[in-house]
Amino acid sequence: MSVTPASPDAAFLCPTCGTESAGSFCRNCGERKLGSEDRSLRHYFDIAMDFLTHFDSKGYRSLWLLVTRPGFLSAEQLRGSRVRYVRPLSLFISINVVYYFSIALFGGITFTTPLDIQLHMNDYYPGYAAGKVEAKLQKEGITYAALKTHYNDKAGVLSRTLIFLFIPVFALVFYACFFAWRRYFVEHVVVATHFWSFNLVLLAVFVPALTTPVMWWTGAPNIAAVYAANDFALSLILQVCVAAYLYVMLRRVYRANRGYCAAIALAIAWSLFHVVWLYRFVLFVITLHLI
Repeated sequence: MSVTPASPDAAFLCPTCGTESAGSFCRNCGERKLGSEDRSLRHYFDIAMDFLTHFDSKGYRSLWLLVTRPGFLSAEQLRGSRVRYVRPLSLFISINVVYYFSIALFGGITFTTPLDIQLHMNDYYPGYAAGKVEAKLQKEGITYAALKTHYNDKAGVLSRTLIFLFIPVFALVFYACFFAWRRYFVEHVVVATHFWSFNLVLLAVFVPALTTPVMWWTGAPNIAAVYAANDFALSLILQVCVAAYLYVMLRRVYRANRGYCAAIALAIAWSLFHVVWLYRFVLFVITLHLI
């Protein structure tokens, strides 16, 4: 069945800046109007094929080493061996594309976090979120369904930018933990970038591979539903993977003793989901303010 794109002459409210524009692009910021074709499987297949065909041998080598040899790319970057590998930020951006393709296809919500999740699956700031949403509804005079649509569209756009906040935050963590090593801050940024690149691979590939068979078996609508029903088990598996990866990474990059690296890796893995909820709080506040 063919997909008919929306009329280019119809006015639309820009999800990025809120400007009402005619045509296919926002007259203020240039954001393209989202049409039904953007939600088709063909569209995401084209994105995936474009990514795969433009990701050269250097990119595939870097991706393989990122996953199979924790900390190797960071260590190579810091010692000055850079020609054979993709730059850390370029690798992160490429994996970010795959991650958002994955969540669009499988229904992941880790960083996009729809409004229903913010309100009903939130153990951190439920009262604050409910109060802010109620105030927004009264101020704007709109229904919750309309607010949810605007919020989810805006959060989906903002999350692509805010996800970069994890890099400086964890660079500061590594800087504090390994202050005695007298490394430049930018070196910790390199380590944090590779660490979060691996985390995105974990969420984009490992989680769907683990939960898709369960989704098919139980008839769940998406992997988010599977995750919600098996939250403790899946969170524990992810934390073990992160802790093991980070331990090897820290040993290889900083060459600290085993006990110290193990303690830091376990602490970060344990706090990871709390940090994600801090990110979700920031996303919630910014999104609600901008819509």
